[in-house]
Amino acid sequence: MFPKSTHETFATKMFRNFSSHPRLEKTKFSETDFTISHYAGKVTYQTDSFLEKNRDYIVAEHCNLLSSSRCPFVSGLFTSLPEESIRSS
Repeated sequence: MFPKSTHETFATKMFRNFSSHPRLEKTKFSETDFTISHYAGKVTYQTDSFLEKNRDYIVAEHCNLLSSSRCPFVSGLFTSLPEESIRSS
């Protein structure tokens, strides 16, 4: 999502880029929490675990399989993934 990002920098970037969006609200008592006005009401999110919970991981076996593909395009997508993106099953 955001390489080398922390929950503080994620929140700062989000507020900087979307501060004028009518559905985004900055909470009064936290610099890193935010509220989104959904169709059913307002929901407040805490960014302290937001990035980790929403990070996409690739299973190591899948990465090995796709990197050995005979299709150059597919194998090229999986040549050098960061270690934190891969989980063993």
